[in-house]
Amino acid sequence: MKIRSLLAGLALGFLILVRATAQDAQPPVVAELQAVISQVITKARAGQDSAADLAPEIAAFDAIVAKYRDNDAGAAAEALLVKASLFAQVINDEPAARTILAQVQADFPGTEAAQNAEKIIAGLDRAAAAEAAAAALVGAAAPELDFIWSSKEGLANLSDLRGQVVVLDFWATWCGPCVSSFPQVRELTAHYAGSPVAVVGVTSLQGAVMGLEAKPINTKCDPEREMALMKDYMKAKDITWTVVFSEQPVFNEDYGIQGIPYVAIIAPDGTVRHTGLHPASPLAEKTEKIDAILREFKLPVPAKG
Repeated sequence: MKIRSLLAGLALGFLILVRATAQDAQPPVVAELQAVISQVITKARAGQDSAADLAPEIAAFDAIVAKYRDNDAGAAAEALLVKASLFAQVINDEPAARTILAQVQADFPGTEAAQNAEKIIAGLDRAAAAEAAAAALVGAAAPELDFIWSSKEGLANLSDLRGQVVVLDFWATWCGPCVSSFPQVRELTAHYAGSPVAVVGVTSLQGAVMGLEAKPINTKCDPEREMALMKDYMKAKDITWTVVFSEQPVFNEDYGIQGIPYVAIIAPDGTVRHTGLHPASPLAEKTEKIDAILREFKLPVPAKG
């Protein structure tokens, strides 16, 4: 995961700079940033991803900023933006990243990097708010979900599942990590077959269905078709658990969802017990949590096997 974050985050400022200069000969700063990013990637792949491990690369970014500060504010600002991404995405030091982003805005106003720094700060703020919302949910009543389509006949909303442990797996057909987690979700479903545990894949209308044909099937103006295609999709992907389309968006703010896949576990009394889990996590990690809830409510726990 860190390598993916590195490629997505570190490359942000670099790619912006490359796009901005694509029609002309690329300035020297592009090659300089690329060289440092390559060094960081090499170290991260070897598990060297702390601030101490990456001190030489951090110093290299600082040197690039100093080199271009007086004669190319845009290049210096981009280098500083990439450094901020390093702290946010690889070192996982958000306070330091925020400090650097604020520096980009203060030292290089009017640059494209400063505008992007503002957007990144806003994104960090939204993520922090979402995490706080998700944390506040634990122990509270689960926000209602209203289903406009369900593969299980008669299932109209989340409240209909009261009395069972409910595993909500928020997903979409375009989400690669969601689809790749299907074997683990299938395993979890089989483990609790016959038990008071409902595994429910929650999606919402996306305007397209991916994975059934070579190209996405456009359903933007035909929601009925999108929902009808889910039956074919479930058969093609061997989905053995319940799938629903919720009236609420899959990036559900009530659950603090900023990215999918996202799993929340609801107790039989309708309270949220766990949030932000990944469906591809080991089976034992999930069954430990679910079994504890079953025991709490004196419900049968399946035998280990």
